[in-house]
Amino acid sequence: MAVTLDPNAFFQWMSCFQNFSEINNTVCEPYMPTTDYQAPYYGDQMAEFRARYTEFHGYLSLTVCTFGIITNILNIVVLTRKDMMSPTNTILTGLAVADMFVMLSYVPYSIHMYIRSHQLANERYSFSWAVFTLIHAHLTVVCHTVSIWLTVTLAMWRLLSISFPTNSKKWCCMFRAKCAILCTYVCCPLFCVPTYLTFTIREDGRGTNKYTVTFSDSAVRHNHLLERVNFWIFSVLMKLVPCIALTGLSLALVRVLYVTNVRKHRLKNRNTSCKPTTDRTTKMLLVVLLVFLLTEFPTGILALLCGILGKVFFVNVYHNLGEVMDIMALINSGVNFILYCTMSRKFRQTFARIFKPNFHHTWIAMPKEPATLATSVL
Repeated sequence: MAVTLDPNAFFQWMSCFQNFSEINNTVCEPYMPTTDYQAPYYGDQMAEFRARYTEFHGYLSLTVCTFGIITNILNIVVLTRKDMMSPTNTILTGLAVADMFVMLSYVPYSIHMYIRSHQLANERYSFSWAVFTLIHAHLTVVCHTVSIWLTVTLAMWRLLSISFPTNSKKWCCMFRAKCAILCTYVCCPLFCVPTYLTFTIREDGRGTNKYTVTFSDSAVRHNHLLERVNFWIFSVLMKLVPCIALTGLSLALVRVLYVTNVRKHRLKNRNTSCKPTTDRTTKMLLVVLLVFLLTEFPTGILALLCGILGKVFFVNVYHNLGEVMDIMALINSGVNFILYCTMSRKFRQTFARIFKPNFHHTWIAMPKEPATLATSVL
């Protein structure tokens, strides 16, 4: 199965599987090794790799999603505590909500398409499942887009905070943080309107009661104009632009941290009683951004190559790496809890205070000596 977090790859494969579309004037067929033809871009080797990986992708993705759903709920619980409330943590909460919905939607999809792989064709491609597939793809695209742009917002937010400390309380206040989250959650679904118009559900036309998601009539009009527009908006702009922006913001954060540390060391040399401090929050956010770039940048590069090299590259490379890119995106959505616990002492302390059993509150302290009892009574 192709990339469900990227609707273009997913739906192109679905339509190809059900013979709704043709690639290079040949109907797309399941991979069959051949000796007299070598697929371009190492397509044979890539298809063999995909066939082997798909065998355990369902169980791996289900494990990652289960872990990620639980940990994102824990993130929301901890970050919304009164003593943890801050503009940065509010954005992290919005990020956790988006990531949680991505994985919630992927769980039934993973079970149906990978773990229950021996279903009959009528069950595997029923109308109800096609409806869920369409909703699942749109939901994951919207939530993943929200997650991406909240990450960009978080990087910009932190850069403003440490670059302009005197104005940070005014610029980066709680009200502005909530407005940024609200705008992201409102604008991203509107930004995805081309995707809603590009795809629809069709029967295979052979009387087999098999339904699949394929391109709509609107998408193929005017020489597939809407299809191409949707591809460049989501497969390139949604991936590459945020990654390039985050790369620049991350480098700027590193530079600001370096300059700040140099100033602190100079101040320490002038005043030996001054103890240097470290910006743990910025360093933690830099690790979050690095993980994001490592998991999202390869998808953006491959999507760009699909636009440049065409459908041959898509079929032989992008499609065969679909599940790998899926699991990378899911890992990115579920790993933040580990980063918070590892790099934030306040997060660990708050988490322990919430979930650590307080047995001592229910115990009755009994004095060890009678004299102590007499003294306590008096």
